[in-house]
Amino acid sequence: MDLRKSEELYSKAISLLPGGVSSPVRAIKPYPFYTSNAIGSRIFDVDGNEYIDYCMAYGPLILGHAHPEVKKAILNQLQKGWLYGTPIEIEIEYANLITKLYDSIEMVRFVNTGSEATMSAIRVARGFTGKDKIVKIEGSYHGAHEAVLVKAGSGATTHGIPDSAGVPVDFVKNTFQVEFNNIETLTELLERKKDEIAAVIMEPVMGNASLILPEKGYLKEVRKV
Repeated sequence: MDLRKSEELYSKAISLLPGGVSSPVRAIKPYPFYTSNAIGSRIFDVDGNEYIDYCMAYGPLILGHAHPEVKKAILNQLQKGWLYGTPIEIEIEYANLITKLYDSIEMVRFVNTGSEATMSAIRVARGFTGKDKIVKIEGSYHGAHEAVLVKAGSGATTHGIPDSAGVPVDFVKNTFQVEFNNIETLTELLERKKDEIAAVIMEPVMGNASLILPEKGYLKEVRKV
């Protein structure tokens, strides 16, 4: 496979962007391919190579690249402007649609990134319960803020230690970790620390660790405890 143009672009990027990329997940060795365009399920790089895109921008592109109806809606909005900094009617319509589609969602707060979403959710849980500690699943990903940049310590239900340089230990001392698909460990921790834990945060399917599926009945048991 010819990747000479991608290699050339990476040689320029490495001196301008940390690691040569704008996100660590794109730091493919020895260098990533650089996309030129995409349509449907296909993505094309600057060297003319074609790929089937199973990633789809890590989730949002569920309709594929350059879907005509999505493109039409975007172009229509661009004619009206693309950034206001004020409330708009469409956010009300969108929030209403979400609450109708999902019975468990009563209200919606729109944010720019997943990191903002999980950070806000944890803050709400702590504020509502008056408790500081949270539980996350070992190996799961919930964004790039300090409370969830944690790796396991010496035991299955230990306090976390930072998973990244620049994250003080004090920032993650309130984060516990347990194994995925281990309802016994989670139950024991919640019972033992019930007066300290504000929330449990998890991916229903662990997408950041090679797509690990929940065992049958696991998520129902998690909801029960």
